[in-house]
Amino acid sequence: MFLSYDSEGDVLEVVFDESLHQAEQRAYQLRDGIIVYIAAQSNKLVQLTLVSYRELAQIPVIHFDGWQKLTAAARKQLLPIVVAPPLTNFLKFDTKTSYGHIIFPNMPEMLAAAA
Repeated sequence: MFLSYDSEGDVLEVVFDESLHQAEQRAYQLRDGIIVYIAAQSNKLVQLTLVSYRELAQIPVIHFDGWQKLTAAARKQLLPIVVAPPLTNFLKFDTKTSYGHIIFPNMPEMLAAAA
């Protein structure tokens, strides 16, 4: 796993499987600024990108409206990924209501301290 935070752009990227990072991927927008990347061949989680991370982290309840906009087939494909670790170590949402939250709101500070 590889974590990268760009303080200037306020973007947190979490690469879960570096071996798949160069593979063909599908991107799914769960909400504005929350994108999940899945390996096209293996259907494994590759990356999570959170744009405007600090703003998202301050929202106590986030509406993952992009989940509802996905096709039924895409939701079925993503369901086992979005309800299990490692993704649930960073965000959680109820796939029925599409509401949830960011798990680590202080991630940028933790990354800065580790640098």
